[in-house]
Amino acid sequence: MAARFRMDDSDIRWCGVDDDTPPGHCTAIGLDGMGSKWLWLFRGDSPSDEAFVGSVQIPDRAGKVPCAYGRNGGYAGLAADTKASLAKLAARATA
Repeated sequence: MAARFRMDDSDIRWCGVDDDTPPGHCTAIGLDGMGSKWLWLFRGDSPSDEAFVGSVQIPDRAGKVPCAYGRNGGYAGLAADTKASLAKLAARATA
């Protein structure tokens, strides 16, 4: 499945702000339509298709490194450091 976000296809389990969230953004954790785990980044304080900035796919097994993807599903690099990856996605979205 493409690394894109659609509210209709997502099962959000948690949404909010934590120490890793860039200022002016919120994150959500959940499953896509295929059951893959994701950490999604949004502008503002709530998830929506329009506010989607990028995502980090959460590995399904130990030993795999999370990968980050931009708004349109393009690969944005490995995401071994979640905070740095979210900051990079936020910066890419404003560039």
